[in-house]
Amino acid sequence: MTFPTVTSAAATKQVIAVLRRLCWVILGLALFCLVAGYLGGLHPAGDSLAVFRVPFAGIAMIFAFVLRQAPVAALAGLVATFALLVNWFGHSPGADRALRAGPAGEGLTLYQQNMLYKNGGNAALVKTILELQPDVVTLEEVSARNKTVLTALQAHYPVQQFCPFRQTGGVAVLARDWDVIARLPCQPDLGLAALQVRTDQGPVWLAALHLPWPWPYGQEVKVAETVAQLGALQGPMVLAGDFNAVAWSTAVGQIAAAGGMARVGPYVGTFDLPVVDYSVGIDHVLAPNGWGDITVMPKFNSDHHGVLAQLSPLAPAQ
Repeated sequence: MTFPTVTSAAATKQVIAVLRRLCWVILGLALFCLVAGYLGGLHPAGDSLAVFRVPFAGIAMIFAFVLRQAPVAALAGLVATFALLVNWFGHSPGADRALRAGPAGEGLTLYQQNMLYKNGGNAALVKTILELQPDVVTLEEVSARNKTVLTALQAHYPVQQFCPFRQTGGVAVLARDWDVIARLPCQPDLGLAALQVRTDQGPVWLAALHLPWPWPYGQEVKVAETVAQLGALQGPMVLAGDFNAVAWSTAVGQIAAAGGMARVGPYVGTFDLPVVDYSVGIDHVLAPNGWGDITVMPKFNSDHHGVLAQLSPLAPAQ
């Protein structure tokens, strides 16, 4: 029995054909995931894919270039490039800076930190907060192990609202010695703590939030519950926390809209995803019109960076 002889040229063509098909598969998957990441309003999986919008766009651009002789690939490359540019210009450090600056004058300062429930070494965090003296402090993963932070800050931040939330720890909002107008009752299995205080700029709701991971971990349910709670509150609101969702997600947009707020500052990395070691921005500060700016702070033995927000005046002084 004899077998047909395959020349080296023919073998090379076969390998190239297989690689080309593989490139098309990767391009198709990357483009599909990129587009699906914009559809969080239709299905919560969109918010999960939105976390990797930039990598998906980059992969699509690379393989579109490899397959650039095909018109479809060139079109895919243009779509990916457009998505990447829109994402960059919409969330870069210079985006909307003039709009976000807000009116001149002294506003509120806020320090946001997910403390990590198993972290017992919070002396540096307390020291930094006391040195910075922000008007408001929002904390997540406040557990039995690190709840002493609330006590350590009690003298400087006597206004406190703590709500338990799952085994990872509760959420807390702390404020300086302002008159408390109202407190939002803690809801079962909802990482939201909020109170209304009387500031020099008038009554303001201050809130801390911790959302679970996005789909398939049920984040959309907690977003809906949070939206319902915030929608019932009257007056300007400032909210900060660990959203476990990126800036352009549907989750962040829905919560901001419910409280008449917008995200403050540019998109910055605050958490390194395990395994893939990819930095994402999931800790956000929301305020009316998004007026203000943010500074990324150290982690202080947590797995999240802190965020210091300087907010522009929220309303005329009363």
